[in-house]
Amino acid sequence: MAHSRTESPQASAESRVIRSVGEAIEALADEDFMKDIRPGVSAKRGDDSFGLWFRGHARADYELTPSILRESHRQSGRYVDEVSMVRHFKAMNPEAAPASGSDFDWLVTMQHYLAPTRLLDWTENLLVALYFAVRDESLDGTCDAALWLLNARRLNYHTSATARTADVAFPQDPDVIARSLLVRSRERREWHDAFAREMRTNRVDRAEYRIDRIRQAIAVDKAGTDGSPPLRLHGNEVSDAVEMRRNLRAYKPGSARQAAVNLYDKSTYAKPVGIFSRLRMPVAVYADRSNSRIRSQAGVFTLHGGKHVHNPESYPANKTFATPVGLPISIMEVDAGLQRSRIAKWMSIPAANRGEIRKVLGLMGITEATLFPELDYQSRYLMERWTHVADENDE
Repeated sequence: MAHSRTESPQASAESRVIRSVGEAIEALADEDFMKDIRPGVSAKRGDDSFGLWFRGHARADYELTPSILRESHRQSGRYVDEVSMVRHFKAMNPEAAPASGSDFDWLVTMQHYLAPTRLLDWTENLLVALYFAVRDESLDGTCDAALWLLNARRLNYHTSATARTADVAFPQDPDVIARSLLVRSRERREWHDAFAREMRTNRVDRAEYRIDRIRQAIAVDKAGTDGSPPLRLHGNEVSDAVEMRRNLRAYKPGSARQAAVNLYDKSTYAKPVGIFSRLRMPVAVYADRSNSRIRSQAGVFTLHGGKHVHNPESYPANKTFATPVGLPISIMEVDAGLQRSRIAKWMSIPAANRGEIRKVLGLMGITEATLFPELDYQSRYLMERWTHVADENDE
């Protein structure tokens, strides 16, 4: 997994050092460590482990940011045009997803084939995440790794645009459909119109009035907007509906934030301003396990909203603009806005322990061959297993 880097893991997510597979497993049984991150038991929403997700980072300073939204693409004024790239990918590979496949289906397919997307991979299996953290042998002894924990249900409680409930989302939820539509929407009017069409033609879960709230939140009329307040953009900065101000050319989560995201303002929760802000936050999605790799890795995803503004200098000062979608709001910004509970925590893996952890995972059957069922990965695994230095005593 390749990831964008920041200077250090965010301070709001305290670290615990793990030096072995056993210590990683013990952490899950440590009630003091897990009490503020473990999902609760609910007859409607699952047991106390459903919604507890894991992610391994080869470097401890990697961000929890999906590839299409990383600032690394913009360091020299370059960026990926998401809409054009997705359209081109579909045209070149029409058989890669079902003809009736949704935008989310295509995102999962593109993620599978290493294209940059607004998805972030997670897993329900601790050992799988631990393997990805230590997978790269070239970093043994030189770079600490990290193992992230996410309470996916609690994330959605704060970021869902349709219901304030601690549920994992599924592909038919309007929360998922709305964010996925950003792959073919450069600005809000396109986004609104695409969402309206999807609501008329596809199966959608949730009550009609909740769906209409999303439509209203992203609506734009000729006078500007009849949904959430428009954005002010000028130079390299933006001020938006959740009172955040950021430098668009050198953005790192939390680095230029003047105020935390307000997740507790009940007066705006069901209004366009609140819904529009939450649509720029990530939502946790349990995708259809339609391919063998997702099944092998117990794969799940966070789907991230928002878009970077690539030409902010073209917006005059002291004017508002209804067309921009608005900047992404990251997992760690949501976590920083919480008053009591947590949605994310991390554990650091010292560089000196990476190789031994990988060896033990191999003995437990967590290998390239078990996690990547495709034949090219199987062949690579067999080559590594059966290549050795010649020994005069070999028989």
